[in-house]
Amino acid sequence: MTVCLFTVIFFTACSQEVEYRRFQTQRIGYFDTLTIFIGYAQDEDEFAMYADIFFDRFGELHRLFDIFNAYEGVNNLYTVNANAGVMPVVVEPSIIDILLTAKEAYDMTQGMTNVAMGSVLRIWHTHRQIGVVNPDYATIPPMADLLEASMFTNIDDIMIDAENSTVFLLDANMSLDVGAIAKAYATGLAMQAVIDAGIPAALVSAGGDVVAHGQPLGRDTWNVGIQNPNVGPNSPNAIDAIAFTDKTLTVSGGYERFFEVDDRHLGHIIDPTTLMPSDRFQQVAVLHPNAWMSDALSTALFVLPLEEGLEMALANDAEVLWIDTNGEWIATPGYKRISAEFGE
Repeated sequence: MTVCLFTVIFFTACSQEVEYRRFQTQRIGYFDTLTIFIGYAQDEDEFAMYADIFFDRFGELHRLFDIFNAYEGVNNLYTVNANAGVMPVVVEPSIIDILLTAKEAYDMTQGMTNVAMGSVLRIWHTHRQIGVVNPDYATIPPMADLLEASMFTNIDDIMIDAENSTVFLLDANMSLDVGAIAKAYATGLAMQAVIDAGIPAALVSAGGDVVAHGQPLGRDTWNVGIQNPNVGPNSPNAIDAIAFTDKTLTVSGGYERFFEVDDRHLGHIIDPTTLMPSDRFQQVAVLHPNAWMSDALSTALFVLPLEEGLEMALANDAEVLWIDTNGEWIATPGYKRISAEFGE
């Protein structure tokens, strides 16, 4: 845990000055990423309380949304997948909520963000793991296998009974994968928990998702860097910065989770129409007031052609930066207005 170098004076409703300092901590593991939590508090003990609230909630949601691991005494999405075609599973309300949200995401993105794609994504996940660990054995999945798996991706076959808090996958070959929305969704909920606890300002960076709240250092906004998709020895880690607060920035790209076959770069974002990794863009950055919408849109806009993506972004009040395969930048008018010089 690190104490920031800055001190801020906030004014309460009673006009009393309250001195806050900036603190920072980080943990690794939840949602398979490094999560950095920055917040303002009167002292280190108060900050530790906020951090515990955030990570307790974040960790709980990680376990509930995990599709790879079972946990004793917990019915999570792994449990739901294991009972596909067998029986409904009684789950926590958070699972009901994220799956209802996932259906909204499916409609909003015209099917480009589909949590029912698990059967297809599982095939790619297996090939990617082999390709990363043993590059000499890396292969592209046979299209026949992908096409067969795609027959079990109908989102309407997810039966959600909110009244009885159960989830049932109608077909035994179905599999859920909420990776396209889960991390930002969980980050937003965990951030709301610390807001409810009274933190005046905070920022969380969880992999490609950044959720900001309040006013840091007495300013109106946080300045957040945009990842450089071509980080190399002579490249800066960030290529731009935008100023915002009370919003979520999600950056999607194929440069972190990928493998190569015969010099072909294969990222982790799969186009549901081709069943292959999308390669239209190097990166897409989406800013939106709603955390899960930011995440869902970033996945969809990485897959869609630019004109369709721009239409979807504007229809959903998202500010977006696309970087195409030639390195050209295309941005919504709103993104251009909030692009900022780097600052503290």
